[in-house]
Amino acid sequence: MWALVGMLRRTAMRRGLRGGDSRWLSLWIALAGLGLVRRVASRRPVVEQFELRPGETIMVTDLGIPQQS
Repeated sequence: MWALVGMLRRTAMRRGLRGGDSRWLSLWIALAGLGLVRRVASRRPVVEQFELRPGETIMVTDLGIPQQS
């Protein structure tokens, strides 16, 4: 499904932004907004990077995914 959305977005950009067709431009704005919302709402993994000096240790625990209210 997302491949179809990508194809429609590219066509809408070509015909709307470059071609001047207002219907295609409206579709491009809607699809670009959908992509932006999807990107912002997606979960990103938490990644930590740090250096340990000799003698230091770390403890890794799994606290699970926090519940959102």
